[in-house]
Amino acid sequence: MAAFPQPLIEAMAARAVRMHHALWHAARDGWATRTEAERKIYRDRGWEPPRPSLTASGQPEFNNGSGEDFLYMHREMIRTVNEILAVSDPQHPRIVGWAAIPAADDEDFPVPPPFTVPGNDNLAENIRQAKSAEALDRLREREAQVTDPAVLGGITLGRLGAFIEFFIHNRLHLRWAAELPRYRPGGSAFDVHPRWDVPSYDWLADPYSSHVNPIFWKLHGWVDARIDDWMRANGVTGPVPWSFDPPWTGPAASGHHHQNVVELALRARPGNSEAVSLESHVHALEETITALKDNGVPEPVPFPQVD
Repeated sequence: MAAFPQPLIEAMAARAVRMHHALWHAARDGWATRTEAERKIYRDRGWEPPRPSLTASGQPEFNNGSGEDFLYMHREMIRTVNEILAVSDPQHPRIVGWAAIPAADDEDFPVPPPFTVPGNDNLAENIRQAKSAEALDRLREREAQVTDPAVLGGITLGRLGAFIEFFIHNRLHLRWAAELPRYRPGGSAFDVHPRWDVPSYDWLADPYSSHVNPIFWKLHGWVDARIDDWMRANGVTGPVPWSFDPPWTGPAASGHHHQNVVELALRARPGNSEAVSLESHVHALEETITALKDNGVPEPVPFPQVD
């Protein structure tokens, strides 16, 4: 795999991008189990998800459209990054995902061995299971389903997105996670000490850092291609027929949707307007996370496993 350009890695490691990505996953995944008081903290700061991703029992929401939010948000991340790559790196002009989920012994994308996660035995066990031969067998079965035109022609785009997110995507994040010298406690969305903002913190098992890792883009390039498969299977041409205008990528009131934050981080230079806007967004994100911590809102489980 060709190395990603350093400016792109540094932009993905930007504090605002990290916090936004982590909060987007946390708000969607944890909403159904939050009290009304806890929800109000998210809501007052623009972080109420219009379509939670999980039920109160921890099962995917297949019919509320949250799967479209998942597909759209990451497609917009890829679009923004592609715009920058097209003019900045002729050796790597666009994101190219996996053609198929790689085998355990793939020469270019070998699966890292299991490892312990200090203080989080449950996450370590999920990682171990995700790296097993049995997990690959299940992933292959599910990959066959979401690439089968007969299956895709009979489901909504939202159902497809929800299935991919919780039955394939989350497991892929843990499967390719590699051991690092240290980790944020529990992968918590609420531990945002600046020591975790260094570009070398690119752990795939943590939403705060996963998008800094080049594997993230191979994985999400594979996910993104499933949208095109679904459109072909359903005879849809032209723009993607999203059910919402637009699907949810984060707070709308501030104008800082996720893709806009990525754009700011990619284009920010000392003293320019993008840098000023980015700093403003950092303060808003930090205030939200501080409020969640101070009020004892439960920390979300990173990339929850549902099967």
